[in-house]
Amino acid sequence: MIKIEEFLDISRVGQLLNDRLAEIEPTWSNIVVSQAKIIKQNVHHDYYNLVAAYEASYCQNGVTQQLTIYCSAHSNESRQQTMDNLKLLWAKNIPSSRFQANWPLFYEPACRAIFYIGLPGQNLFQYFQVGNRAEILDKIELTATWLARLHVMTQGSTDWPDSRQRRIGQIVPGRDEALEKIAKICPQYHSRYIRIYDIMESRENEHWPSAENLAIIHGDLHPENVVVNQEGSAIIDWADASLADPIRDIGSFSQQLIFMGMHQIKDEAYWQEARNIFEQTYCQARNEPQPVDWAERLKTYYYFTAFRTAIYFVTKSGPEPSQADGLLNEIEASLY
Repeated sequence: MIKIEEFLDISRVGQLLNDRLAEIEPTWSNIVVSQAKIIKQNVHHDYYNLVAAYEASYCQNGVTQQLTIYCSAHSNESRQQTMDNLKLLWAKNIPSSRFQANWPLFYEPACRAIFYIGLPGQNLFQYFQVGNRAEILDKIELTATWLARLHVMTQGSTDWPDSRQRRIGQIVPGRDEALEKIAKICPQYHSRYIRIYDIMESRENEHWPSAENLAIIHGDLHPENVVVNQEGSAIIDWADASLADPIRDIGSFSQQLIFMGMHQIKDEAYWQEARNIFEQTYCQARNEPQPVDWAERLKTYYYFTAFRTAIYFVTKSGPEPSQADGLLNEIEASLY
């Protein structure tokens, strides 16, 4: 057992890794943590949200190996589901040398933390900041192919019960919680958000796929959750993975591609081209006809992703309703 205040104590972390990995990786021995680096730290009173990286070595068959082990811990959110999601991906042999995902090691319930092997590279948003347009398009194509692989290999999955299905009203933060917060923080927006939720849910229900056409989806796909390296690409942060309509991942990434991209390269025509390349590459990688209602399903999830951002602006600490107005206006003009 390790306490949250011990996460920078490299000897204590090393002891934990040796204890927990003895059964998981029995060929590893003498794990030594040489450095601990905080990537995210928000700790006060009884609350914490922490991500740390540990440079470590271990001995395997007489050879010393190096690796980076990450830890993600949150006082209010169990990382157990993330652990289960990653284990399922690996059990299905979905990740590969070119299409990567973090390797889960273990879950530590005492501090609600997951430990996993990290991946090298930069996230896709960092490529936006550099501004190499041709390279960005190349990485977007790779992301589309990764996503198609995930959806094809898990279509009709029976590994998760119905309780692991997620529809719009259940997606974080969830309809009830979001509307409750909006009623308290920005009550003048409450009825507007109710109407949009109603329309979104109605559109989704009208086009919800049959069980054999549901797939495991990432659930929160945006450029910062795509890591690119010399071997290929990785999709990270699987906390929101669920059994759902695979087109939700397409709509989510397409909307965030433009929304986040425009903050770095102010060229709407370029980002529309990037979106088209992403969607076309995905469809080609699936190598099957598009569903007849593809466009309507994509439209629903594209604007639902914008809606989630609009929810964030009016429910976050220090709400900014003026930031939500533009998104809400766009959603209403497109769906009403």
